[in-house]
Amino acid sequence: MFGQMQVTQMFALSKRETVDEAVAKLVEFADYPKILRWYQFPTALVAFLAHGDAPDCGAIYVYDRKRCVWLWIDFNDQNLGGYSPAEFDVLTNQCHFFRLAESPRLLELPVKWLVVPGQMPSVQGRLPA
Repeated sequence: MFGQMQVTQMFALSKRETVDEAVAKLVEFADYPKILRWYQFPTALVAFLAHGDAPDCGAIYVYDRKRCVWLWIDFNDQNLGGYSPAEFDVLTNQCHFFRLAESPRLLELPVKWLVVPGQMPSVQGRLPA
């Protein structure tokens, strides 16, 4: 479970849109799943979404409030169908994922983050100077 993080930019919004409008557009884009978890930070919002018929196949999204961009977070692991709420809780409680998510610019640096339960996220390779 977890491993090398993969970040995909989903879509950008205008600066005029509120956080509620940004979340509404994500929910529409994802074909109206349920919001299972939602965490707000000054520079980011983390949303964990899953459809009612597949609650153990959730997806993780981070909204970069400064750039008004939704990012999809996935990992190079065996969870090809998504994550359960319990797995998301491991990510947030045991992997310190929020340390990255609350600074979304870190997610899109040209580095590869390694996320493992019981450890702080680490960089594979070097951080840019």
